[in-house]
Amino acid sequence: MSVKILFLDDIFSPLFRKQFPADQLIWDDNWISSLEQGLADSEAKIGVCIELVKSGDIDSCRELIKKEKPDLVLLDLFWPEDAQRKFGDRRRATDIAIDTLKRIREAFPVLPVICYTVQPDRELMEEAYAAGATIFLEKVVLALAEIQSPLKYILFYLLRQMQSKAESGLK
Repeated sequence: MSVKILFLDDIFSPLFRKQFPADQLIWDDNWISSLEQGLADSEAKIGVCIELVKSGDIDSCRELIKKEKPDLVLLDLFWPEDAQRKFGDRRRATDIAIDTLKRIREAFPVLPVICYTVQPDRELMEEAYAAGATIFLEKVVLALAEIQSPLKYILFYLLRQMQSKAESGLK
């Protein structure tokens, strides 16, 4: 089985990356590398080949979804540089992602969307679920092997659910 994941994170955005020197991006880069490695091991462990499509362009995510046809979206909920550009206020960093999540859900109602951020609070999680999040995770722990293993099974479950809905819609 092959799975395509659209990975939307400001880490991949030139707008974000140009704000910080390379030595300050090491944590983010190591986090991405660890997550990529953990997902890459899926084929050997559960027979699922995972392809990651990475993007830091949250404004064009709907077009990217149409083009790439991912099976799942991983969406960071904290976009401070985009919030500064759009609203002139970094404190509105989650507003952009919540609006994007709503637009994804309107256009792609059954596409699983896993949302994450560094330190979520209950209000943000409730807002994400109300906007259409399938599952909410904490960003830091996504890099841990102990979390990546169950995450693979969650991904597998979500894909089976999506396939089942698609098949029942065809009958």
